Amino acid sequence: MLFCPLTPHGRSLCLSLLLITSLLSSLAGWAQPAGPARNLDFYLVQARDNSPLTHEIRNQGQAAQLETERLRAFYTKATGTLVANYTFVPVLSQDNGRTQLSYSADANSNRYVGYDLALSNGALYQGYAQVTQPLFSQKRFEAYAQQAQGLALSQQNLARLSLHDLERFVGDQYILCRQDLDQLSYVRELLDILGRQRLLVQKLVDASLLKRSDYLLLNIEVETQQIFLNTYRTAYHRDLLNLNVLCGIGDTSEVALAPTELSLRGQGPLVGLSGFTERYRLDSLVLMANQRVFETRYQPLVSAFANSGLNAVALSDIPRRFGASAGLSLSMYLFDGHQRQFSRDRTSVLLETTRAYQRNFATVNPVRQQQLLYELRQIEGRQRLARAQIASYRQVLDSYKRETIAGQLSVIFYVQVLKNYAVAARDLVLLENNRLLLVNLYNYWTW
Repeated sequence: MLFCPLTPHGRSLCLSLLLITSLLSSLAGWAQPAGPARNLDFYLVQARDNSPLTHEIRNQGQAAQLETERLRAFYTKATGTLVANYTFVPVLSQDNGRTQLSYSADANSNRYVGYDLALSNGALYQGYAQVTQPLFSQKRFEAYAQQAQGLALSQQNLARLSLHDLERFVGDQYILCRQDLDQLSYVRELLDILGRQRLLVQKLVDASLLKRSDYLLLNIEVETQQIFLNTYRTAYHRDLLNLNVLCGIGDTSEVALAPTELSLRGQGPLVGLSGFTERYRLDSLVLMANQRVFETRYQPLVSAFANSGLNAVALSDIPRRFGASAGLSLSMYLFDGHQRQFSRDRTSVLLETTRAYQRNFATVNPVRQQQLLYELRQIEGRQRLARAQIASYRQVLDSYKRETIAGQLSVIFYVQVLKNYAVAARDLVLLENNRLLLVNLYNYWTW
């Protein structure tokens, strides 16, 4: 072991070094990346505003309203159509002992080759406007409108679920970025400690109070921590860009992220409920709406129509064949091979499947939440132990630092304790990161 010499010069040097050490210890700090600090709420707002899912939720509602109006017009409003037909039926006439191609045979002719005039009328000239008004179709409209609205609500809910997933991913990525910054923080702290210790050891080596190998050992440890620093800095830049991609932010600059403290959501008597169950409710509504639409085919389809225009079978009669007509149209299924019952049975089976999913989620989600709460309690207990361990390491480092300066302890022991301190600091960062991830996951399932 090396000790401070008992000469006045030696004692003065040791006292000066101790004073320098105390002064530098009070100035320890670390630098954040340049730029304004941003918090988790900023990125969540950006993710929601920039995501196409937000636009889909809004647009699906508008689209459903427009589709409802279209269905109302289709099933309850009158429609006007313009009809135009022209048909000619050529025949080979054999009247008067001659065979010739004729536009149409004479009405009294019996000797011709071609379509029977009783069926084709020889020709057809049509051109009229028609108005058709559906009757008694309000229930049909309501069934189709409920189907359209149910499908839109289902699509909106799927978009909300995807947006909820996105918010969880943004939270996880933000926590990962904060982990990189915390790792940079403790590495910078180690480099600060090593830098000050290396300065003191250099002075002691120059004064022949410590060996040159002690300085080289500290220098190697500084280089090792520099490698870690560059690694974490690269990881932070990569993870920050990934965070910007998730949030739809077109920015590649490096900014600081504020620490975040997530709190558990929804603890209390309603802890078992979840917004995820909305999916199953809407799926059931869509299935029932589809069945109601299928049932409309068995309702009488009644409509009134009126038309006016030309309807002739002979070119010479066209000037006298303008007129009008009106009437009612009725169609109705009488028998279709029991398709109606098959459709009802299918809908019942699918509804039971949806209810099974809903029951399963209602059963397992509270268990999942309790599991996450249990893991959180375990991590918080380990964090308390880790903080106590780090405090002990700090005391040992302070003691070893004084003993090393006094020449009573080899630098090797100091470096070893410093490495153990670095491992403990890293583990504490990882524990905090895991705790925040668990809180974020718990909040995800408590929605």
